[in-house]
Amino acid sequence: MKTWEEYLNEDIYGEYGEIYEPVEVECPKCKNRLYKRTDIVLTSYPPQHQYECMECGWVGYARK
Repeated sequence: MKTWEEYLNEDIYGEYGEIYEPVEVECPKCKNRLYKRTDIVLTSYPPQHQYECMECGWVGYARK
């Protein structure tokens, strides 16, 4: 069994964490891969998701 400190310090996230899902879309600013935030859903109608570029910091929103 792990200690509390071991549990808190273990790396449970990947390169960008499990809250980011890579998508097959390029950033409109720098042409690198975009990542969809899986922990954020905007309460608009219809609901939208947040997309981020890890290279340049671009952020956008879409219904997909």
